[in-house]
Amino acid sequence: MTTAADICAFLEEAGRLRRLVAPTPALPAETPVGGVAPDVGAGPGDLAWSRVPSAWIAFRGALLLAPATDADLDAYPARPGRVLVVCDEPRLAMAQVIERFFAHLAVDREPELADPDAAAEIARLGAWVMNARLGRGVLLGPHCTIGCSGMGYERAPDGRWVRFPQLGGVVVEDDVHIAAHATVQRGALGDTLLRRGVRIGPHANISHNVEIDEDVLVAGHAQVGGGARIGRGAIIWQGAVIANGVMLGAGAVVGMGSAVLQDVPARQVWAGNPARKIR
Repeated sequence: MTTAADICAFLEEAGRLRRLVAPTPALPAETPVGGVAPDVGAGPGDLAWSRVPSAWIAFRGALLLAPATDADLDAYPARPGRVLVVCDEPRLAMAQVIERFFAHLAVDREPELADPDAAAEIARLGAWVMNARLGRGVLLGPHCTIGCSGMGYERAPDGRWVRFPQLGGVVVEDDVHIAAHATVQRGALGDTLLRRGVRIGPHANISHNVEIDEDVLVAGHAQVGGGARIGRGAIIWQGAVIANGVMLGAGAVVGMGSAVLQDVPARQVWAGNPARKIR
């Protein structure tokens, strides 16, 4: 059993731990850590990380890796049953901890298929589907890929790229179409989500932890960056690029070949590189 104390000792040896916050000195040794989750969804026994120290306020897991100043720590004191590890590079620290203690969670998992005939159809099409739950009426194109690991890396101080293991999955709801050679990556910690009625064009790429709402159309060769949120009924035309973490409002439209670097309000049309409001 891995404990918070084991993780803290590893981070201290790796030079990542700057400060430890716990209600009692004995708590890290007494706290088991058996899972990995996003900070907002963490529960008992979970390890998580955050870019902002304020995540500590609502954190419900066992161990949180986050940056913090002395002023932050005064505002967010020790909490019963929880351990905070203060580190300057929490995402890098998280990647190293997962690789050391939880690498087994990254092993590919067989898909869960609501349609009993889906497995034969996947094989016939030469598609690759793992780490995913597929609803009913899902149509796949030849050689599409669902549930593969994406570009999860963090740069170490010496310049090397450190892999951030991808542990999440993909949830594909009913009546979703994913065309030939399209890719939908598994989530890093949570899931990538395609809601009912989504249409993904050929050679499009949907990155880790993207959430696409109902009846969205993503045309061929479009690229949707990690953590982006696409509102209901939005349209992303051919070859457009949506940057990591960008939000498209419901009914928004992105023109062909555009590079969207900021949030787009609902029902607006944006185009260009960088994209701007057209109407």
